[in-house]
Amino acid sequence: MSSTINVLLVDDSPLVLSSFRHYFDTTEDIEVVAVASNGEEALEQLALHDVDVVLADIHMPTMDGPTLLENINLLERRPIFIAVTAFDSDRTMLRILRLGGAGYVLKSERPRVLIDAVRSATDGGMVVSPQAMARLVTHLRDERPAHSRVDPLAEAMKLQTLTNSEKSVLTLLCRGMSNAEMAEELNYSESTIKKYVSSIIDQFGATSRLNLVVKVLNAEY
Repeated sequence: MSSTINVLLVDDSPLVLSSFRHYFDTTEDIEVVAVASNGEEALEQLALHDVDVVLADIHMPTMDGPTLLENINLLERRPIFIAVTAFDSDRTMLRILRLGGAGYVLKSERPRVLIDAVRSATDGGMVVSPQAMARLVTHLRDERPAHSRVDPLAEAMKLQTLTNSEKSVLTLLCRGMSNAEMAEELNYSESTIKKYVSSIIDQFGATSRLNLVVKVLNAEY
């Protein structure tokens, strides 16, 4: 990924597209390379442009955000997907994150939050609006092993085998922090943080950061 983050904006509201474009025009490292009014148009734009992040509304005509993400998952080169919505729904949030989305941000957030979300997601972070984060943790804790196929005793034992440094990284990871944020918090280099995260994911047999959080929260339940 280049130093410039190429973004595709997807929303059926011209006003929202214009506002978001203005937000990113104030940055030096984020560039809006294309816009689309629905999922179908977004897929067409992805075929024409080199896109790092798709910032998409959830409720759109023709093809909505979650369906767009399902189609993105079929692409050979999959850009990072962040959902941006005015309607906060636990069901939709969980669907987006379980499909591999890197974020769920409310349109009511300040422009800086949206900008930081794009930067954090490209750095490997999982971005969820504060209002939704507490509910996300509750949902993950409520997922019983029978549904998530997690053995809480086995996962708890894995927690005990982590080094103190790995435990510190895991704690911040479960808060949704990016590699850069964890590096600053723990006074490590980003490369060291990446190695720790990769190692922890491997030790838990997780498929992603979100999957790792599910396993850990079920182990602590």
